[in-house]
Amino acid sequence: MVINNQINSEFVTAKFGSASDIFKKLIDFLTKKAVSSEKYKKSFKKWRTAFINIYGKTISSELFLKHTYYNLILKIITIAKINPPELKQIEVSLHEIEQRYFKKFNLFDYEFLNWISIDLKIFNKILNEIKNSNYAKQDVFSELYQQIFSSDFRRTKGEFYTPKHLVTRMIDDFYSFGSKILDPSSGSGNFLMNIIAKILKSEKSQSLKLNAISNVYGFDVNPVAVTTAKVNIFLLLTEYFPLFEMEPLYINIYQFDSIFPEAFQAKSGPNLNILLESFDQVIGNPPWLTYKDLNDKDYQVRIRELSGKLEIKPLSQYITHIELAAVFFYAIPATFLKKGGNIFFILPKSVLNGDHCFKFRAFSIFDKYLEIWDFPSYYFFNVPHICLKAVYLGKKNNILIRERFPIKVKLFNDTSSLLEETYYTSLQINKNGAKIISSEKVLKNFGSLEESSYKTKFYQGATLVPRTLVFFRIQKSKNGILTINSDLDILSRAKKKWEFSFQNKEIRKNFCFKTFLNLDVLPFYIKTYRTIFLPINENFEYDHEYFREFPKTMNFYEELNNFYIENKKETSKIETLFDNLNYWNKLQKQINNKSFIIVYNASGSNLKAAVINNENTKIIIGSENYYYSTDSEEEAYYLSAILNAPNLSKKIKLIKSSRHIHKRPFMFPIPLYDETNQTHIILAKKGKKYQIIVEELFVNNPNITPKKVRMIINRNLMKLQNLTEELVFH
Repeated sequence: MVINNQINSEFVTAKFGSASDIFKKLIDFLTKKAVSSEKYKKSFKKWRTAFINIYGKTISSELFLKHTYYNLILKIITIAKINPPELKQIEVSLHEIEQRYFKKFNLFDYEFLNWISIDLKIFNKILNEIKNSNYAKQDVFSELYQQIFSSDFRRTKGEFYTPKHLVTRMIDDFYSFGSKILDPSSGSGNFLMNIIAKILKSEKSQSLKLNAISNVYGFDVNPVAVTTAKVNIFLLLTEYFPLFEMEPLYINIYQFDSIFPEAFQAKSGPNLNILLESFDQVIGNPPWLTYKDLNDKDYQVRIRELSGKLEIKPLSQYITHIELAAVFFYAIPATFLKKGGNIFFILPKSVLNGDHCFKFRAFSIFDKYLEIWDFPSYYFFNVPHICLKAVYLGKKNNILIRERFPIKVKLFNDTSSLLEETYYTSLQINKNGAKIISSEKVLKNFGSLEESSYKTKFYQGATLVPRTLVFFRIQKSKNGILTINSDLDILSRAKKKWEFSFQNKEIRKNFCFKTFLNLDVLPFYIKTYRTIFLPINENFEYDHEYFREFPKTMNFYEELNNFYIENKKETSKIETLFDNLNYWNKLQKQINNKSFIIVYNASGSNLKAAVINNENTKIIIGSENYYYSTDSEEEAYYLSAILNAPNLSKKIKLIKSSRHIHKRPFMFPIPLYDETNQTHIILAKKGKKYQIIVEELFVNNPNITPKKVRMIINRNLMKLQNLTEELVFH
């Protein structure tokens, strides 16, 4: 047969991806078989048990069928590559092929995905298209994996696919031939494939190559990822070795959680004790999840306890922001590396500047020779990231934290080409950690970086979510009774699990409040206010006896509350809708808000602040914004002027690793308002004047964006910048 195809990731995706004819036919075939198959029901139950901790309770039979389909495609491609003589008798020998070849190389371990035999017509159709083709010496399933399993599902377990050029660059820099190396969250085998390819391309003898390959290990919690990695590596090896020469070779990829290795139980291969503290090197891209993203309450507790044991647990207000990747960076070396072993991970950049990673930046178990790779203008993911390299020493070492600074840094472009070598240091170092890590040039911009006294005066707003339950539109108002419907704008942007609509519900007017979203805020001005239902009395408390005076309102709240309880995350300890709205008392404390409120966005590329006159209408601030209330109108507009100044946004960008702003404006010494200070007075007047200007812009163009506003009033903003530079950054 003439070879026409190059089997690579693009080819596999085109032939078998979610838009392909084969995908549609096979999924249809599986769907019909599932209806009457007892084996399907048993397998689905086992599959659900295996995946519920990865994806949560929302996993469905649709995903199970996709997993089954994907597993079948891997099998067919593997059989085509092996091309055994039994293929001539395919109708009678398919099971024999699976027994003889798959079990020998430990490729398809998960019985719950083997509940159905391959459809022979489709099998032959695929086989004829790919048999005798060339196979690319690369990960051939990465694109198919990403396409079939949507980004939402992959993000659930913190999966971010690493560009090949970055993987190659890291391995070329890091891997030492023959070393025992581990990827503790190996996914579809991207790093492992490239390490093995590097081994195979070397000029070493065949026996040395086989020995080096036997020292390459991968762990992952996802059975589908484990199977993918095994098949990827198997296909790569068959490009270099005949099958009979591969028989003594074991593909060392195992399914378990590498930060909790006590659960490791391999069907074959080494036991856990042999693996502990046995590796020379660790490399990879660990899950980019935070504590609050985890679906399992018990797992959250274990992560919190482990971060404490590793001495990187943040202060209580930052617990929900614990980075799983940061835990991996400490836990994996402590469990699997030899003393003096090396680790090289891709990490979210928040480990360098997030308040929740202060203790992480002590690097307490590592040697003083750290190395950072940064990509300041060319991030490959939608989350800013770095690569961090370190030598593991263990807890008992005599290195002071200060000795680990400054840290060597390499800056790269979008193709992982080296641009520059430099050093990063920290603003503040003490015995427990370091404040922010960045270049000396950037840190010089902050001087001593004295915090503003306003830092303790600003609060984050209340968690007015799920929005579909509390936001509404008024249809009719009569005698203090409102007839309300769902806010369709809110409903259209809701997550599927929170799609809840209501019509013609009656509530008392005293349960109606005003709020706004981040998207409603322009620099200096709030475009619109929205109506929300809050189950609170005049003291902002939930009072059941008070509720009983208004039966229809109480029934409405109970309906909302029941829906909330049914759909909230299992890991959530928040038992009622009111408790969620008042999380950390962020709703109730707003009863004390004064006549004027200054608000700014909690996240975004640029600050946008506005003043609210709260004298006549009680406005509730949501968690998308931070706020401070005052009885001084001048103080409110003074702060609005400073927070909207372009230079403040520019300086914040230098020290934030994501879109989150939080209280970073007050890392700079913004002085408390002084009514006798002429600069303060000028800023207050300009803040008030620019509010009027922006309001007029909005009236003339209701669709105007914050970016457009800044462009139009740029000359005004430059005046603020000059005043702010003198006042804050002198």
